[in-house]
Amino acid sequence: MEGLAGAALAIALVGLGLWTLIVRRNLIWKLLGLNVGASGAVLFLVSLAHRPGARPPIAGLGPGPSADPLPHALVLTAIVIDFATLALALVYVIFLTESRRTQDVRRLEREEGEWPERLGGSR
Repeated sequence: MEGLAGAALAIALVGLGLWTLIVRRNLIWKLLGLNVGASGAVLFLVSLAHRPGARPPIAGLGPGPSADPLPHALVLTAIVIDFATLALALVYVIFLTESRRTQDVRRLEREEGEWPERLGGSR
C-alpha cells in the first residue's frame, strides 16, 4: 500500500505545482510551483520502484528479492539537477526584478513591447 499512497501523493503534488504555475502571477511563486511539481515527479518515480519485502542490493545478504538501485540513482541525479536549475532560475529572477522592478508576469509581458523603445533602439 505504500507504493500506491506515494503515487497518489505524487499526483497531488504535480497537480498542485501545475495549478500554481497557471494561477499565480509572481515569478517566485511560479518557480516554487515548478519545484513542487518536479518533486512530485521524483516521488512518483520512487513509488514506482517500491518493492514490498525487498532487501538492499548488497551481496551476501541472503536470498530473496532485492531492490533495484537504478531508479534511486536516477532520482538522486534528478534532485541535484532540480536544485541547480532552481538556483539558476532564482538568479535570473533577481536580475529581472532589479532591471524591471517587478515580478508580475502580466506586467512583464506588457512592458516587453516597450523595452527596446526605452533603450532608444528598435527590434
